[in-house]
Amino acid sequence: MTVVERVARLASDSAALEHEAESPSVGPKQVAIFVVVSLALLMSSIDSTIVAVGLPNMVDGLNTNLVWIGWVLTAYSLMQTIIMPMAGKLSDDFGRKNLFLGAVILFTVGSMLCAIAPNVYLLILFRVIQAIGGGAFMPSAAGIVSDVFGPKNRGTAIGLFTSVFPIGGIIGPNLGGWVIDHYSWRAMFSVNVPIGIVLLAIGIFILPKGGRVAISSSIDLLGAGMFAVGICAIMYGMTVWGNNVDIDLQVLIWFLVGIAGLILFVRHEGRSSDPMIDLRLLKERAFFAANLYNLLYGALVFGFFSFIPLYATYEYGMSASAAGFILTPRAVVMIAVSAISSFLLIRFGYRLPMIIGIILVSISLFLTGQGWHHVSFFGHGVSDIVLVSALVMISGFGVGVGGPAANNAAIELMPEAVAQITGLRGMFRTTGGVLGTASIVLFLSHYKDQGLGLAHVFVGLSVLVLLVIPPIFLIPDNAAMRHKAASRKIDSGLE
Repeated sequence: MTVVERVARLASDSAALEHEAESPSVGPKQVAIFVVVSLALLMSSIDSTIVAVGLPNMVDGLNTNLVWIGWVLTAYSLMQTIIMPMAGKLSDDFGRKNLFLGAVILFTVGSMLCAIAPNVYLLILFRVIQAIGGGAFMPSAAGIVSDVFGPKNRGTAIGLFTSVFPIGGIIGPNLGGWVIDHYSWRAMFSVNVPIGIVLLAIGIFILPKGGRVAISSSIDLLGAGMFAVGICAIMYGMTVWGNNVDIDLQVLIWFLVGIAGLILFVRHEGRSSDPMIDLRLLKERAFFAANLYNLLYGALVFGFFSFIPLYATYEYGMSASAAGFILTPRAVVMIAVSAISSFLLIRFGYRLPMIIGIILVSISLFLTGQGWHHVSFFGHGVSDIVLVSALVMISGFGVGVGGPAANNAAIELMPEAVAQITGLRGMFRTTGGVLGTASIVLFLSHYKDQGLGLAHVFVGLSVLVLLVIPPIFLIPDNAAMRHKAASRKIDSGLE
């Protein structure tokens, strides 16, 4: 059965889905479990936003440049990319709880090591350790929530995950800015440690075991290695290019090694009996479109958020605290809008919110890239902090509207394999984010005025991000189909 046929069957059976008998009711225990797994996602979100605020200070503190500091972001994202699809399988094989708690331990230990890193190279290594834990959070959390809430409430619960990340987007930048201004960039990594300890202690007692305990499938380590070599070689080629400004033979060699690694990866995945990525899924139009959307979204949107504090520091001369505050209105809006959007998915479907979200992000990128200073609004002066915050906040509306729809649209292509689909989706999105972030760093290496360089990047991204819209029309709008089926049933009943 193809994805489209599966979606059509789900749509025609909407009444059964709405009144699923075996779906567990949502009670205090289910809510408590949701809070625990959400706390892990919150910890990961705090870490990523704190790191974004601390980039200028790490450049100075470690006596390095933006090209190498960029690896602090990209190495973390790359390892997450590799771990996510593996985590989906491990979650099924060893149990959601075991994998989840192991991820918490690795993330917490990695955070402690980052805080004491003596140079940028070890900091990058310790970020990789962090990422091994962080990459397993979302697939295992999605699996736990899917098991606990059942088919009837799964979509809403997983959609609410989208509102968890912006909470970290509020806490992280503001706490990180305050910590950096009063202590140092090293202290910002220590914030995760007490959260991780509390999470581990509570999770041991409250989380259900779930999943299978016996090993039923192998992990494609060879495929993961080929993928890592391919992406790392391309990224290192970008690093050499950024440090040398001009393209030379060494850069070309690294690019060729990277391309060869990715070609071998695709060839291996097509032959493996238990691949890291099931290429057969990508041959179906719906899966291909969903993951093309995720790849483009990661490449064209993730970098924007990572570099906002850097832009505020270089273009507007703001302190770490001020640069961190700029992200707060965006996060507040994302929380509110994504929560509302999660409950309205059945009425409006998935496609329309995703398109509206992309358009709003594009508008935000274009306006932020204008680099306006000391503007007046109806004769009243507007501070740079308020102005940039308002422009970036528009993107918060966009992500809040489109995020829950994109999450559920991908999952409902094969809801019986939610952990693996979540991992696959995360892999494509973070791969795009890795390459997008590395490309921005490379672009900035050719600018003496990096504030101006970022302004040009944002304007360019505002146009390119519209390329994300066409794949949306190839993704089945399961929610809209169910809503229409339910409406027809109601109408026929009235007749």
